[in-house]
Amino acid sequence: MKNKRWMLFLIILFPSTFWIILEMTTINSKKLNYFGPKQANGKDTVYYNLPNTAFYQADKENKLSLKQFDTTAYPVLVLSFIKPKYEKDGFRIGGLSDYTQYKKDDIEKLPILLIYPKNGSVNTVENNLKDSLNFSLNNIEQCYWKASSFDSINVRYFMSKPYYIDYSFFVLLDKQRRIRGYYDGRYVAEIKRLLGEYRHLRIKEEKKNLIKENEIKDKSNE
Repeated sequence: MKNKRWMLFLIILFPSTFWIILEMTTINSKKLNYFGPKQANGKDTVYYNLPNTAFYQADKENKLSLKQFDTTAYPVLVLSFIKPKYEKDGFRIGGLSDYTQYKKDDIEKLPILLIYPKNGSVNTVENNLKDSLNFSLNNIEQCYWKASSFDSINVRYFMSKPYYIDYSFFVLLDKQRRIRGYYDGRYVAEIKRLLGEYRHLRIKEEKKNLIKENEIKDKSNE
């Protein structure tokens, strides 16, 4: 009977203790920025978001269809708009290329979309930029958008950007599809920063889920 009481005490204590530890560690020691236009809603601030995150992707037969990158399968997402004119500059993703060669274990869980303009029909695709760059990791996905509207959809992810941010930078989106960071993909140090801030967001999401689950359990015991 005494052991059962101790077990009950630990079950009740653990979620609270874990929550306190999370609050005191690096999860809350860093506040990531929110980018894009902001609106005041009373005392709250409404941050710019991009809820309809969908791009064209090729199947095994190289036929393109529109894929929605939902928040269940992709709670945090990284995008990079690849422009053909930057080919001589390694498409400005040299830092990512280095990571895929030398630090695969670090980057293999980071969900990255490489978005490339597609001329002509969007029904099929003739080549795959991911293959030409020798990116074999499944977490790096090749996507496409119509060349005629490529610049306009690119700009949507850089609304009210800081002056020093270029339209070829990587974009970090949180679960609400708010913009939380920009990163210059040419440099390894920037990819390292991206990885750190991605992990930061993922841990924050896990913390929210843990608190929510604990609240549901508490209510079911009432």
